[in-house]
Amino acid sequence: MKKHYSLPRLLLALLLLLVAPATFAQLKIGDNPATINKASILELESLRQGLLLPRIPDTTLAPLTTAPDGMIIYFTGNQSLLVRRAGYWAKLADSLTISGSSWQLKGNAGTTSANYLGTSDGQPLSIRTNGVEAINISATQTVALKQVPASTSLVSVLVIDPANGTVNKRDLSAAAFLDAIRTLNGVARQGFTIRADTANAAYGVATNAADSTITMNVPIVNGTTQKTGLLTYADWAAFSNKQRALTIGAFITTPTNANGLTLDSATGVLHLVAADVNNPGAVSTADQTFAGVKSFRDSAHIGAGLGVTGAVTAGNGLKVTAGGANITGPVTLATAPPNVSTAVTSVLFRNPATGALENRLVDSSAFSAGIRSINGQTGPAISFATGKNGTDIGIDSTSTTNKITINIPDASTTARGVVNDSTQTFAGNKTLRDSMSVGKTANIGAVTRANSTLQVSGSMSLNIRSVNSSGSLTETDNTVLVDASGSAVTITLPPATNISGRVYTIKKTAGSIDNGVTIQPTGGQIEGGSSYIIYNSYTFVTIQTDGTNWWVIRK
Repeated sequence: MKKHYSLPRLLLALLLLLVAPATFAQLKIGDNPATINKASILELESLRQGLLLPRIPDTTLAPLTTAPDGMIIYFTGNQSLLVRRAGYWAKLADSLTISGSSWQLKGNAGTTSANYLGTSDGQPLSIRTNGVEAINISATQTVALKQVPASTSLVSVLVIDPANGTVNKRDLSAAAFLDAIRTLNGVARQGFTIRADTANAAYGVATNAADSTITMNVPIVNGTTQKTGLLTYADWAAFSNKQRALTIGAFITTPTNANGLTLDSATGVLHLVAADVNNPGAVSTADQTFAGVKSFRDSAHIGAGLGVTGAVTAGNGLKVTAGGANITGPVTLATAPPNVSTAVTSVLFRNPATGALENRLVDSSAFSAGIRSINGQTGPAISFATGKNGTDIGIDSTSTTNKITINIPDASTTARGVVNDSTQTFAGNKTLRDSMSVGKTANIGAVTRANSTLQVSGSMSLNIRSVNSSGSLTETDNTVLVDASGSAVTITLPPATNISGRVYTIKKTAGSIDNGVTIQPTGGQIEGGSSYIIYNSYTFVTIQTDGTNWWVIRK
């Protein structure tokens, strides 16, 4: 029997359907948006427009099969409104349907062969008593009896009369039922035998139709004709006795061995042999002499000294790059012919042509004059000073006698220099690799004073990127376009701590409603819940954090 719903109940269900679960404010759509009925959570007002429900051609598609009770759709299959009730889709009938097409509680008169009790949309037919399903007829016309009485001594079976196809219920004893099944399968009794002997030369399973027994043959290895199968205990014992453990023996320094190790066949002991100039082997703690070129990829540390009897070639020279060099013994520098007649002072001189360090002898007068003369100043006392003159960094050694001034001007739009603690205006593009903090206000795009904490005098570019898989947002993100065509996507937000005020915009650009875009906070909540899901494409949400939770500020 069909259920019928009045128009007021239908309108109420429609209104409840359109209210989003996460919306707590009233909403009015249509004319006079500033005026809303106090009792309504959603109000529609229009003189020329109506409410257009989704038009569904197939109610068997997910998630419609698990839709909650109270949902309303327009089903194009029978051009009617359907409401979800008790887990099924029920038709909202009009007066014509009620009077002419319904099955009545006391039966219907004037029926024909075209009338039937059942479904026309591929759904199963459920027959219930007291709310409990008793018979279920599937979409493929399979009949299932849900409640069959149990019996401790009898087995209830359904028997089909071959003459007229009538299904009859019969009760059989357990023994009679078992005999019937065995007779049906042609099995009088059952048995299973496993044989393992040399007579069975191959693996196999044999059946005996006379007594319904099954025999599994497993051969035994005999060492000649039968190569696979089971081992006898005697064969296993013989195999086990031939095994011998291998042990590592003491280190041998002499005699040497061309293989670097020796194996005592009588005892099964393996000995390592020390290497020498003729044989390979191990490195011992005693004195050894090796042959051949030895290369060390990394550093070599000599604890007690290094003796070299042949020539030493350093392909790239010797270079100390860090830490300096600690020389505890004497260093002798190669002598070079002096370039002056009177040798008084010995100095180290780096040859600019070859880079070699050379020993030069310089007389005292030439050495003293060379030290006192700097940029034309001869002293005897030369002072240094700093200044800000000029438009570039420079050295002034002529303005004041025996004074060298290093000028570093303040940076400006026309000069490069240093940043001071007063008002300055710079020119040229400046790039800050890390964060920048502005203590008061900033005006981007103009040189006038900002009228707010941040003023943008022109267009503004915010970062935007597209994703098609799950991932996390960072401080470099602003707008994220999510393509959920392939699968559902989860966008994980960063922890709200220490980023109070941060704003993200997330928009679903593609994908069915089965592939939702889940916005998942890391700690805290989003809009009062543990997550926020966008189902429909071309739907966006702008969220902002207060340092603890995330809130929807635009959608």
